[in-house]
Amino acid sequence: MTEVNDSVAVAIAERYLADAAKHSHDWHYPKPEGKTVPGDWLDEEEGFARLIDTILEYATKTENTLLRDGAVVDMDFEYATALSLTKDGVASGRGVKLNSNRLGWSVVELSVDTVRRIAYFCRQRPLVDRIRVYGQLVHYFHGLLGPWECVTAGVPNEYISGLIIAIELLVGSIKEYHSEGHGAVVKQDQEVS
Repeated sequence: MTEVNDSVAVAIAERYLADAAKHSHDWHYPKPEGKTVPGDWLDEEEGFARLIDTILEYATKTENTLLRDGAVVDMDFEYATALSLTKDGVASGRGVKLNSNRLGWSVVELSVDTVRRIAYFCRQRPLVDRIRVYGQLVHYFHGLLGPWECVTAGVPNEYISGLIIAIELLVGSIKEYHSEGHGAVVKQDQEVS
């Protein structure tokens, strides 16, 4: 059953990628240069591990419902602004709010820096889990840029740059998956494990 779920995960990620690519001709923003030193991120590892686990929970829920029912409305998240206390006061970030019965709520801040951090902390995860996470990121960014286009008009570079990096991560991971000889065969009548 794992192979079936893996192929569904890849098929969903490929769909998110194709949907985002439909609108890519409208994006004329450069990918930002430079990277934060990963050593600076070590104190964030636990928080990002929890965030990645929550994203994986959402991806798995979508896969299981798709396998069981043959269709799924993938809107079990919402865009929100999150406030957090920092040593300098209060910070805010726009992102996707995810609720988990097991892990509580998390907000995936839609920024280039968040994508880079998630990629860094995902690097040791299984390939299909990375595909799930990067596919969800592409989906979140693309959803934000679609219906929220007028809201993002003031700061589109950050969102589009984050989406471009998420797309690059997803494309690279899907290529790796297919180069290992995996196929994306999905059958609707398969049971969910």
